[in-house]
Amino acid sequence: MRSRLIRRAGAAAALVLALSTLTGCSPAGVSETIQQFTSYLTGEEPPQSGTAASGGESRAASEDAVQEAAVTESVGSAAAGQESSASVSADADSGQTEQKTTAADLGDPIQPADSLSGFAYDQLDSAIQEVYAQLYAGISQKKKEFTIRAKDTEDIKPALSAIMTDCPQFFWIDGNANMSGFRTLGIWRITLNYTVEPQEIEGIQARIEEKVQEYLSLLPENATEYDKVKTAYKYIIDTTDYSLDSEDNQNIQSVFLNGISVCAGYSRAFKYLMDRVGIWCGYVEGVISDTQEGHAWNVVRIGDIYTYVDTSWGDPTYGEDDTDARRLDIIYDYLCLTTEEMNRVRHVPDGIWELPECTDRTYDYYVQNGMYHEEYSSDAVSRVLWNAVDNALDVVYYKFADESSYLSAKEALFPTDEDQESLLNAPIRQRMEWDEVMSLRYYYSCSDELWIIKIYW
Repeated sequence: MRSRLIRRAGAAAALVLALSTLTGCSPAGVSETIQQFTSYLTGEEPPQSGTAASGGESRAASEDAVQEAAVTESVGSAAAGQESSASVSADADSGQTEQKTTAADLGDPIQPADSLSGFAYDQLDSAIQEVYAQLYAGISQKKKEFTIRAKDTEDIKPALSAIMTDCPQFFWIDGNANMSGFRTLGIWRITLNYTVEPQEIEGIQARIEEKVQEYLSLLPENATEYDKVKTAYKYIIDTTDYSLDSEDNQNIQSVFLNGISVCAGYSRAFKYLMDRVGIWCGYVEGVISDTQEGHAWNVVRIGDIYTYVDTSWGDPTYGEDDTDARRLDIIYDYLCLTTEEMNRVRHVPDGIWELPECTDRTYDYYVQNGMYHEEYSSDAVSRVLWNAVDNALDVVYYKFADESSYLSAKEALFPTDEDQESLLNAPIRQRMEWDEVMSLRYYYSCSDELWIIKIYW
């Protein structure tokens, strides 16, 4: 949501920063609460009624007064399916007060962190990177309040947004902040909104580290980058249930400590694990195009190949498909997808950050496991079925390179023509004979978007 600008007379400024909250992000239905970024800058009288302060004061750098605009703020986390209640008002009844503050009261600006890099950070211009580095330093030191330098207040919001995108380790902040300071001097006092008391952070970090060690213990000896990605995908899904009612669901606590979250928690936890094993990873927010509801997922780089991962859609605890939810512990359909496939499953990024074009299917789960078919062949489809019978496999998987091949396989397996015999019949009869049963129930799941067929028996 774009910032709403309200200009007020006076010598200095105060502003309120807030980032979006993704409250529910499943294929079947997700919701998004967008909180407003509202800045109060010195300038002309606002068009609405209100109390403007110090309208005749000079705006020179030698000024020693800071007008901290008192506002009545109501920022709510809307329940799934409801509109955001986020609002900020400043009027004659809001209880505005004037407070004289000297520039010295703001304190010395914090020393910026150095040697930073990241998916979002690397896309910022140098001025915003400088603000990012100061915010990073203050948050790393677990400071609720600190002073930064920013030549332009418009640099502050993207810097904080980039921090929230790059740094899932900062689970104790929610992306909201109040700031006050001198615009002409470029000095600002920031007050971050903490969701955890500073004295509790270290203990929570230790508990999260225990979960990270669990994940690391699951990696095979001499694990490849793909092994690390796949194991993280599996670990998060195995240890987390999807629920809109989960607490702390916008940060990694919900996954690692509570074991229940939504898309934002899943995706930030996945990035956190990737950061720990040294794999480049980006956190992506956007919408599902047919519902325009908020969602979050990841982009990763394995070697020199970029690919997409959506852990929350890989969790059958919400069940995009009831058959998958009933039969599978993990849905691997959303492990390592191309940009074109993400478009087909209706993932639309918000456009804030530039994303790499992902075209290589090397690490697609189905390619990696020999389940990918470049074209339809009745013999190839039959061989997979007979292999499952011969080896007593419970699930049969197919993924096709194009829609035409997928539809041909779907018709051959589940014919709409009653006179056509299914390719399933002979293998099923053989399995019934070997199992010495008179009937065999099977289920199947078809993804018309990703061209995947699964058969469970």
